[in-house]
Amino acid sequence: MKVKRSTPRRIGAAVETPARRYFKEVRFRQIRSLVELSRQGSFAATAAALDLAVPSVWQQIRSLEDEYGVQFVVAEGSKVSLTDDGRALVDLAAPLVESFDGLRAMFEERRSTAARTLTVVAPPTMIAGALRRPIIAYRQHHPKVKLVLLDRTSYLARQVIEQDGADLAVMGMAEGDEPMPQFQCLPLTRFAFHLICPANHALLQTRQLTLAGIVNEPLVLAPEESSSHRQIRRVFARAGLVERMNVTMMATNRALLLNYVAIGFGIAIGTAAAGVRLPKRTAGEAEIVFRDASDLFGYEDVFLVQRKGRFEPPHVRAFRELVVKAFRSES
Repeated sequence: MKVKRSTPRRIGAAVETPARRYFKEVRFRQIRSLVELSRQGSFAATAAALDLAVPSVWQQIRSLEDEYGVQFVVAEGSKVSLTDDGRALVDLAAPLVESFDGLRAMFEERRSTAARTLTVVAPPTMIAGALRRPIIAYRQHHPKVKLVLLDRTSYLARQVIEQDGADLAVMGMAEGDEPMPQFQCLPLTRFAFHLICPANHALLQTRQLTLAGIVNEPLVLAPEESSSHRQIRRVFARAGLVERMNVTMMATNRALLLNYVAIGFGIAIGTAAAGVRLPKRTAGEAEIVFRDASDLFGYEDVFLVQRKGRFEPPHVRAFRELVVKAFRSES
């Protein structure tokens, strides 16, 4: 005599209740096949209507009968008729199937009238510069989308996107910044660091720029939360010169930085980002000159950042594609 062994159950495993077992075994497609079979009258016609193989439809009906413990259909040659139980179940299920089949259309109709919002966070130089054209084009082609722009330095932009405060971020990253494994970071461009100073400044006459020659000058830099400021400070720190930095001003935007360089308040280190306009010179102000300093400070890499593993709505994808196209056209 064979002893039937019970399947061991792990401690803590959920007990499969009748309700759990019902929803596990009775699938919507089985109910849908029965309803369609009542309309078509044959397995072949039902399979064609549902774009399935005939054996698949037959198996779904048989599985439904096994689960309910009653016979729903009677086959007579190529024709199939429903039993009383079959007709009773179809009467109950048909409205549900029809509602489910129309669910997508109802969803699309509601979605088309629902307000959609796109939130983008980026540094002010990006919003005023490289993002200006994509923003104009997006508002022209997607007038019903509420476009929200958050003006933040790169470090603060990173915090916003990490806290789900924006759909997309366009931000610079400094050398040594922590990676963002949960985000897709698409490289857009890179800007070389430049020395920015009046045309008559002595540093423009030197054959080779050095960190030691720059560090004692009064410096006008972007805010500490910007990727450019962090990278400049790390470069001086590696050279053991960070304590000697003479930062006389941290300008919140590029126009302010350039204006104070023009009046001789200090020299600046930054990137010659696209879209930057030099201030109009007035009496007593020197011409501003950019001198490449990438051999000392490297480059600022700019990325388009969005969270991985999430469905990207069409209105978000449209803006992303416009941004990528704009940066590629300028490269």
